[in-house]
This record gives sequence, C-alpha cells and structure tokens, in this order.
Amino acid sequence: MNNVPIRSGNEFIDALFDLCVQILLWLANLCGVSYNTINIWIFCIIWPILTVVLLWIVVRQHLLIRMLKRKK
Repeated sequence: MNNVPIRSGNEFIDALFDLCVQILLWLANLCGVSYNTINIWIFCIIWPILTVVLLWIVVRQHLLIRMLKRKK
C-alpha cells in the first residue's frame, strides 16, 4: 500500500486535517484505545447523540418562546 499522504491542494485544509488526526491519535492514546475506536466513538456515537440533544433543546426553546409570546 502506498503511504504517501493525499493532499487537497489547500494548505490550510491539509494543516487542519493533520491537526485533527493528531488530536484523535492523542485522545486514542489517552483513552488506551485505537485510532479507529476513538474515531467511531466520536463520529458515530457521541456526535449523533449531541446533535439529537441540541435539536431537542432548540425545539423545546422554540415552543417555550411561542408559549410566552401567546401569554402577552
């Protein structure tokens, strides 16, 4: 397999991606798991749960604001 990294051509994007990979590697090492495991935990478990929770908060706040406006 070729170990040459694929680059986007945009230095900022490449640097940001490399930084994110380094953070994931650091977190994996800190938690004692592999890069793949920490990636799954963050992007397939934690992120979707946070998205649903935040969506629920937004809808709840919208309903509360609407209810308060009706009481005026």
